[in-house]
Amino acid sequence: MSQEDIERRKNRNVGRPKIDDKSKLRDKKVMLSFTGDEYDELVKMQKLLNRSTLTSTINYFIDRGREAVEKDFSRER
Repeated sequence: MSQEDIERRKNRNVGRPKIDDKSKLRDKKVMLSFTGDEYDELVKMQKLLNRSTLTSTINYFIDRGREAVEKDFSRER
């Protein structure tokens, strides 16, 4: 067995880490449709925010929006 084969076998199991807490497992899928301009804007925002994926960028926007809505609700009470 060559050194290259050994390295390939070592790296074969590299991937996403196992999730011990099943409540954090992200297994629900949502399809979103964007126009070309919207998509380009999202990609630009991803780079500006230094996010690794478009999904993480969208999650960031959702989290920030959730915080803003919670503040709005607390003011209304």
